[in-house]
Amino acid sequence: MDKTPHLSENVSPDRRTQRTRQAVSHALIALIQEKRYDAITVQDICDRANVGRSTFYAHYQDKDDLLTSNFQQVMESLGQPLAYRDGQLVFPIAPLFEHVQGHHHLYKALLWGGSMDVLMRAGQKQWSRQIEQYVAALLKDGRQPAVPIPMVAVYIAGALQTLLLWWLEHKMPHSPERMDEMFQQLVMPGVKAILST
Repeated sequence: MDKTPHLSENVSPDRRTQRTRQAVSHALIALIQEKRYDAITVQDICDRANVGRSTFYAHYQDKDDLLTSNFQQVMESLGQPLAYRDGQLVFPIAPLFEHVQGHHHLYKALLWGGSMDVLMRAGQKQWSRQIEQYVAALLKDGRQPAVPIPMVAVYIAGALQTLLLWWLEHKMPHSPERMDEMFQQLVMPGVKAILST
């Protein structure tokens, strides 16, 4: 039986949907910090959010869908385009590392709770899509680089993921700004060379 509270008729469907999504998102985040992700059930989320299972499934396929949907929104909001600055090709990642640092308790819980692989798969797709768009925008003349654009995007996204995971696993030994600097030094010269050919 659906335990969803009845909202006022004055509340628009869009606002009702937003409230429901926020409630289940907050419930999942709270639960992740209490126990391992793989031990959390959809019923746990519904109970914490005070919504029925049918309401949950009207919005999400499963808990992985809920987790990755939230993650994709964060990635979209933090996305920074590739750009040439002072002749150097850069892909700023400091905002992402600052976000992770600001929510390190949550990300540590995700890392040790069995859900980081779910996020990494979603992140790979999200970042690759964004980066592919950024690279295509840089090549406005329609020129094709020596390496296909999708492969360039996957490479950059993979390098970003690897550094982010290393940073988390080693308890964030460098500042977000320093991680950004090292990423630019390690990754972007090769990408620039590929795009210039």
